[in-house]
Amino acid sequence: MPYCPECEEEFRPEIKMCPECRVDLVDALKQAGDNLAVAFTVMYESKAHIIRGYLENEGIPCQLENATFNMEPVPVPALMKVMLWTRKEDVERARRLIREHEQFSVCSACGGVVLDEDRVCDFCGAGLES
Repeated sequence: MPYCPECEEEFRPEIKMCPECRVDLVDALKQAGDNLAVAFTVMYESKAHIIRGYLENEGIPCQLENATFNMEPVPVPALMKVMLWTRKEDVERARRLIREHEQFSVCSACGGVVLDEDRVCDFCGAGLES
């Protein structure tokens, strides 16, 4: 069934243009996340909120997705991650800003955000450049 990309109304197959919006119909609507990509993965939610605030102050909107698996009594580092999603066109600028920021570095192997003083990536174990 064709859909209007503006009002998202569904139409019969023989209709080619939305009568309300006056635009050509499409076969499928874009999904909300189609324009988003993971810019960073961090281990702690508190660090993710700091980075998010920093990037949003720089004009890059972010969304957080906490994919941490909590197991009592001790958290398992390999199962802890918070992903920062942003628009695909903002990913490179966001990574550049974080690399330039004095407290954080980005792992060149996996894109994880680590503290500047870290020598090994928390996510993939790769050695970090000084």
